Amino acid sequence: MQPTATVTILPVPVSPTDRDYAAAEAGEPGFVFDRYVAGLWVGYAVGPPFGDRLVTWDELQRLGLSQPWLREQAATYLDAVVDRVRIHGQPPALTLFFAGMEASLVLAPRLWDRLADRVPGDVVIGVPARDVVIVTGSRSSVGVARVRREVDRVFAGGRRHLVTRDLFVRRDGQWQPWSAAEDRSRPSPVLP
Repeated sequence: MQPTATVTILPVPVSPTDRDYAAAEAGEPGFVFDRYVAGLWVGYAVGPPFGDRLVTWDELQRLGLSQPWLREQAATYLDAVVDRVRIHGQPPALTLFFAGMEASLVLAPRLWDRLADRVPGDVVIGVPARDVVIVTGSRSSVGVARVRREVDRVFAGGRRHLVTRDLFVRRDGQWQPWSAAEDRSRPSPVLP
């Protein structure tokens, strides 16, 4: 990795079950991770093309770069390319396409602001793998069920780079773990 225009960095949500995450959690030198939300961490992919190559602490140290620099580069790149996202489907569930790194979109607030009007209630997502993001609204029981089924299907298929079985809801500009019980207590009607 070199800090030049030919190298770009993309933030990538990483599962706590990922072997690289486990090594970092154990204090072993390895890949650079930042804590994110509810057991998800963020690693940094080098590309393009983006895939298995994550930035290591050794690379940062060797090049004299910092973790804040890495974060800033990744956020800037993601913001610059977020308009390339393709959205497929109709409510109650939408699917996002982003060159095989769909999970990175979780970290693109501008996208979620844009999608908020396309779903009933708060945005709810499933991110079962790096290349899968399914979107619905908190007031769509059919949509939430569809997202849950897709997450379960991806995990049952044994796909590479699994991220999480959990669903997340976006409230006040932040992701938090989805709680169906919490949403059932809201006075809003549940829409199909």
